Amino acid sequence: MRRIFRRIGIAAATAAVLVGVTGTGARAEVVNPYTPEGLCGPGFRTVDQDPIHDAATGTRLGTVYLLHNPFTGYGCAVTLKSAYVGTLTRTQVYLDPESTWFTVDDGNRLYAAGPVYGYVGGGCAIWGGLMADGSGVHRHDRANPAIGGAVTCF
Repeated sequence: MRRIFRRIGIAAATAAVLVGVTGTGARAEVVNPYTPEGLCGPGFRTVDQDPIHDAATGTRLGTVYLLHNPFTGYGCAVTLKSAYVGTLTRTQVYLDPESTWFTVDDGNRLYAAGPVYGYVGGGCAIWGGLMADGSGVHRHDRANPAIGGAVTCF
């Protein structure tokens, strides 16, 4: 019987320490372990980026990045989540270089959408993305390709 009380005491003490460390016991914010350069690969460097904010609250949900590899002439785009990290939520990224086809990655993602690639050479590209909140409500287009999107020229 004494062993049971001892185990209960140890479990209670451990729980108290964990609550004390986390404050309220709420889930700590998860940091995204990925970087744009790490997802796109060697030789790619960030040339532009734009934060995605919740249109209703202004909360930052993530960031869309445009990268370029000057040695190959290819562009790469990724959307990294900064909210709902580690939770499956709709996340999208697209890249539409003027000299090649439109590419998109869209779906429920844990950390990021992309990378998507396209040959940009010395031309221009339309790029952007979107994210949804935890309930699946679409919150923001970084740039809508139907109305011209964000354009970056190399």
